[in-house]
Amino acid sequence: MHGDDVASAGVTLTTEMISKATEIIFEMLKVAIDKERQYVNNKTANLKDTELSGGEVSLKQLKKSGEISMIPGYDKAYFKELVKRAKALDVPVAGVKERGKENTISVFFSKKDEAVISRLEKEIKSEKMKDPKQSVKMTTIGKSETEGFSMYCADHDIPVSFMETREGDVKCIFDAAYEKQVSRALNNYHIMQGELSKISVEVVKDKGKPKIVVTDMNDGKKLTMNFSTKARLEHMLNERLGFEPFKAAEVANVLADRLTDEQRRYFYSGSRTVEQMEYFEKDIRFEDDNILTENFSFAKMKLRNEKVPHLTITDGAENFVVLSGLGIDRAKVEQDIRRFLKINDDETIAAIMKKAERLGFADKTFKKSFKQFTIERETLNSFTVTGGTTVLRLNLDDKEAAVKQLEETFGISRKKAERIVDKAAKQSVSANTLKRIKSILPKKENALEHKTRERGSRK
Repeated sequence: MHGDDVASAGVTLTTEMISKATEIIFEMLKVAIDKERQYVNNKTANLKDTELSGGEVSLKQLKKSGEISMIPGYDKAYFKELVKRAKALDVPVAGVKERGKENTISVFFSKKDEAVISRLEKEIKSEKMKDPKQSVKMTTIGKSETEGFSMYCADHDIPVSFMETREGDVKCIFDAAYEKQVSRALNNYHIMQGELSKISVEVVKDKGKPKIVVTDMNDGKKLTMNFSTKARLEHMLNERLGFEPFKAAEVANVLADRLTDEQRRYFYSGSRTVEQMEYFEKDIRFEDDNILTENFSFAKMKLRNEKVPHLTITDGAENFVVLSGLGIDRAKVEQDIRRFLKINDDETIAAIMKKAERLGFADKTFKKSFKQFTIERETLNSFTVTGGTTVLRLNLDDKEAAVKQLEETFGISRKKAERIVDKAAKQSVSANTLKRIKSILPKKENALEHKTRERGSRK
């Protein structure tokens, strides 16, 4: 297939995929920010237990601090110096030795510290090269070969590092002790590149959908899959065709050069979130939606590796709240809506709460009857009273006004109106929920029933 054909294949559908991926990424970004909010709150509440000190920490501790990054195949001899400098800057790092590797380790650190670690790594390399006691060697490789060769060396326990010159060349730096190993690695890598010339990779259109087709003419194997991210393609090449990581990366890079700009943006998005999404539904609307919810966007999603779904509610000013299927306590949900959406209007809050309840992200209210009236506590400071076909929403913050409205609307006595307000005030969201759950629980079999004996009865 010609380059122009590949570039045009599935452009429309890929654009839709990119658009969908962008939507998902934005919504998941809100979930990530919400998790960060919770993390900051927990950190403030219990600072000593959650704060990591700079220097070497365990990988388990590091994972608790948020998203992490990694440098594979890092020279073990330089790790102590990296830890020392990271500690001085209060940056935590973790070193993990892989089985069968004596010369290299994998270095992990928080994603937010990437720039700091990169700078420290360059400083250490530069100083080692200037040190006359150090026997450092260098060789020039193509810029496009850097990723694949780096992965090859990491897989074979050869510590190397790379530095780009002002002229745009890439220098592979290594200790003189590894000169023969690096030489063999380069030779094997170039042999592998020869094998790549017998591997065909292209994007084709199949029933209107873009597909990636990889054909290995070295052994006759073939892989056909839906258009995906680079990370996903590399995983499938390793799993289905048995390609080593560095070989899979090279094949993916060849394909990247043949994609359109739109396809390439999605290909390099690196969003495993998109592929791990179990379901995603944006702009959820019902025919009978309250008009007060029109200016709010509701999106529901669930990742395959998470047990509960999330609901994001966003207003026109990009204020948003994230509700979890795990925490649907009505009082807590309302507090979060008020805080993050910055809403004070009780009717708007009640409308949003009703929709969140309908979507399964808030406990249902429990209606209580009094005489001919039905009392329902909707939010922390509002309730409704239904009498016949009349529904009255009242504010508990102003009980005197609520009493007067009840008197005027339903023509009842002040005493009766006060009793209705009092009953509404005593209702709580949690109590309502408990009552609702109790009301639907089945009775235990053979349960003893309360029985009043008649006077004189011995039964």
